[in-house]
Amino acid sequence: MDEFAKLVALTLPQFAAVVALFLPGFVALKVDRLIQPSTPNTATEFLVDTLAYSLLNAAALGWAIWLASDELNSTEPHYVLIWALGVLVCIVGPVCWPVMLRTLQRFGAKRRWFLGPHRFAWDNFFSRNEPCWIIVHLKGGLLVGGYFGPASYATVEPQSGHIYLEELWRLDNKGAFIEPVPASKGALFRPSDYDWVEVFHDGPA
Repeated sequence: MDEFAKLVALTLPQFAAVVALFLPGFVALKVDRLIQPSTPNTATEFLVDTLAYSLLNAAALGWAIWLASDELNSTEPHYVLIWALGVLVCIVGPVCWPVMLRTLQRFGAKRRWFLGPHRFAWDNFFSRNEPCWIIVHLKGGLLVGGYFGPASYATVEPQSGHIYLEELWRLDNKGAFIEPVPASKGALFRPSDYDWVEVFHDGPA
């Protein structure tokens, strides 16, 4: 109760400073998870990541935080300016940081400066959205051929391995594609349905 009373007793500039320190990290982390889905954080990891983004935001936009605080302490605050600075500090900045960092990560990964954003080869391949032909080796030994195109979909972490193929194709005894299955709208496969998948370049070959 004492801690709550202290929080309630904060002045408006002090409360704004607390919000400017913690809210941006939460917003940035949510945007980061939209860009790059991953396994949910533990409570400790969540707090560390949130604080890291908040400190980055405070370091880059400290001038805006100081200006808003100074304006709140003035006798006649300019509330339009304060709201504009608040949006910059709590929304615009936090949205930009994960976008910039993930772009830098992908740029560096292509040049092999450091690891890419994906932990699994499945996620790395299907995140490219490249059309391809696929043969699915089912658990029972049956082979299923299909086309992975613009209307297909493959999930990534934390649910990697689920795949929807928009077209099913008949295969011969050697696994060569013969013809599309009539009236088929494709098929969905779960990781538990197959042992592995083969991937081929798109094209007549």
